[in-house]
Amino acid sequence: MTPSVEDTLEKTREAFHSVQSTDFMAKNELRTILPIDKVSFPAKPICVHPLDLPRRRLGSEAGKRAFIHAIAHIEFNAIKLALDIAYRFKGMPKQFYIDWLYVANDECKHFEMLCRHLEDYDCAYGDIPSHDGLWSMAIKTEDDLLARLSLVPRYLEARGLDVTPGMLKKLTAQNDTASAAILEVILEDEVTHVEYGTKWLDYACAENGLQREDVFFENIEHYLKGQILGPFNRPLRIRAGFTENELAELERLDKRPSR
Repeated sequence: MTPSVEDTLEKTREAFHSVQSTDFMAKNELRTILPIDKVSFPAKPICVHPLDLPRRRLGSEAGKRAFIHAIAHIEFNAIKLALDIAYRFKGMPKQFYIDWLYVANDECKHFEMLCRHLEDYDCAYGDIPSHDGLWSMAIKTEDDLLARLSLVPRYLEARGLDVTPGMLKKLTAQNDTASAAILEVILEDEVTHVEYGTKWLDYACAENGLQREDVFFENIEHYLKGQILGPFNRPLRIRAGFTENELAELERLDKRPSR
């Protein structure tokens, strides 16, 4: 059955509250984990290849509508990603599940703020085609917690730390205080979410006798062929647990044509 957006939000809130129960861990260990291809999404938005999406120009109302919808789609996928890491990987400390369900609950709040803002543009989530690039990484890392932590919070979500400040500057220059206020909330929360990625990658590496920096860049190479793009927001990434060595290596790998 195809879930509605409302189903996802309701189940996220239920999961967030259930993790505090005394019997959560016992129930968690007894769960049967379904393959990731059993995870379902709402029928809308229609997903297309990223190259088939029109460019969003913030100077027009249509461009602003598409921009806000795109951010809402990112946040909806972020809900699913946080739920999936808490669902899929058993045998971790209870705090692991508390942290990721806290993230999922945060992403719900972000998504709902953006949906309310879309109403100002006579638009609803699902009205505009989107892409599934974020979720595709979850599929690739279905059975590998080290890869999932490296590539979802510490790569995909960390890109938000790099690009959101530039978006905020553009919105502020256009006196779009409503959109800017939402992005400011999202940006601050995302620092914590990426920090959780660092925290639990540290833990998982220590449990396996591995070094975090080695694991992180091995996964960057294996899954992304080292093809990453800057620039990188050093202050925010440092707050989220990146080391100077990691930042230096990211900058070395930066594949932008000119810097």
